[in-house]
Amino acid sequence: MNNKIFSSGDYYNLFYENKDYELEAKYVHKKIQEYKSNSTSILELGCGTGKHAINLAKFGYKILGIEKSESMLKKTTKTEHLQFRQGDIREIKLKDKYDCVISLFHVMSYQITNESLISVFRTAFNNLKKDGLFIFDFWFGPAVIDQKPMVRTKTISTKNKTICRIAEPELFLDRNQVNVNYTYHDFDHSTKSFKIINESHQMRYFSIPELELVANETGFQVLNYEEFLTGLQPSFDTWGVSIVLRKNG
Repeated sequence: MNNKIFSSGDYYNLFYENKDYELEAKYVHKKIQEYKSNSTSILELGCGTGKHAINLAKFGYKILGIEKSESMLKKTTKTEHLQFRQGDIREIKLKDKYDCVISLFHVMSYQITNESLISVFRTAFNNLKKDGLFIFDFWFGPAVIDQKPMVRTKTISTKNKTICRIAEPELFLDRNQVNVNYTYHDFDHSTKSFKIINESHQMRYFSIPELELVANETGFQVLNYEEFLTGLQPSFDTWGVSIVLRKNG
């Protein structure tokens, strides 16, 4: 994911191995078919290890994934129609234009400043064809404030390792921001060694009017927003929302 200093990149696929990338790709494909069925090319901003791109490529799309983290990119697999490139999604400028730009797994919520958020919207606009789609998911503010982030612990065991991840969030209402402080406890059974890795992920939550304003200011029209995957109306129980924008002109 873009804008994450992921020194624990080696853990990424382990902790998200049960994430249903196939289902999420099908959902995005359905949105693309609903609003721009003749689409053949996708630019993914913040592609991570390429799991969404791999599953979307099965629908016949030609995809370019942009990722800032080198450790993430090392885990991607390139094919004729599936390419990956290192870059900052706030600044990337490409020769080709795409039918759709997507950004998944809350990459947009890592744009904690207005400047970063607007820059990514402009990246999408500048790299889209006429009437192209911009689709992304994000943390929905009303649910974040109502439910409030909680401390979470997850342990993963492999043949050689046991890794415990503790996520401790801090909520900043004045900034629409949650800082998630991660601590990884990594025990290697083969070498009997132990290490601790600390990270802080700064996340922003959004309201619909807030994103509508940014969309209008950067040349987009809002076509749809709904609960990610279910298609239901967002509510206080909806942490993840997706939005579909269309480039004007």
